[in-house]
Amino acid sequence: MTIAILVGIGFAVRSQWSEVRGTVHHLPWWSLIASTIFILLGMGAAVRAWQHTLGALGRPVPAFDAARCYLVGQLGKYLPGSVWAFVLQAELARRAGVSRAVAFVAVLVTVGLSTAAALVVGLAGLPALFRIGTTAAVAVLVLAPIALVCAYPPVLTRLVNVALGLLRRERLHRPLTLHKIGLAFGWSAASWTAYGVHLWLLASSLGGFGTDRLVASVGAIALAMCAGVLVFVVPSGLGVREAVIVAALTPVTDAGTALALALTSRLLFTLCEVLAGGAAALAGSPALRNALVHEQSRVPLPSEA
Repeated sequence: MTIAILVGIGFAVRSQWSEVRGTVHHLPWWSLIASTIFILLGMGAAVRAWQHTLGALGRPVPAFDAARCYLVGQLGKYLPGSVWAFVLQAELARRAGVSRAVAFVAVLVTVGLSTAAALVVGLAGLPALFRIGTTAAVAVLVLAPIALVCAYPPVLTRLVNVALGLLRRERLHRPLTLHKIGLAFGWSAASWTAYGVHLWLLASSLGGFGTDRLVASVGAIALAMCAGVLVFVVPSGLGVREAVIVAALTPVTDAGTALALALTSRLLFTLCEVLAGGAAALAGSPALRNALVHEQSRVPLPSEA
């Protein structure tokens, strides 16, 4: 799988660079750096959401392990079918001491909470969605409240127990709490907002700053990336995300520039995911881990075993 991921990443970077090379050369250096920082901040918030989800399920893990599971797992998106990212995350969580059944449920809950947060944040991007199609916009209006109901801890507890029952695993010993689930949902919303600021910085560098563009960028990227995850038959939702972003940016820029910015955004995301995932994978050695984490999170070295 590692070789397949590397091949997928190499192909993605090569094809994306050829499409956005001209745009990158025309963008101010500060906008590329600032937007990259907000992508990394969004990824950090997503890691926190994943960590709080595991804690809510009664299987807390240190931040270091949570980051490794989530960030390395995200590289699975570059295989055909975004489902591989979830499979890899569940397997890494199992290696971190979480049972296979709980790891699988944690992935489902994280995706569910992230999707619910994306639908809520994405309400700001409804005008763009209406330009793509009324059906899609109405679907978001219908799904957003349903997602919020499913994210409500008593309802979510029932859904998790159903999933555990299908896996023939023991049910949760205690119901999910509003505190932990609220934290996971909040960090997911913060992640989508940071991603939106990234897109806003890219777009504003070519046409001035404005709150209308900020709102549109935050809403659009939440809906776009959510749609990219749900349409899992292509690597990382290729093409789906760009369509929503272009629709959001066309009122403030021409369609060609909007598409170039959408593709530039995808390239920056790819580079950030490779950087963060690679760093998390390399930091998996026990010696390096023990040099970075809190004393309670250290593990015995082979010479100490």
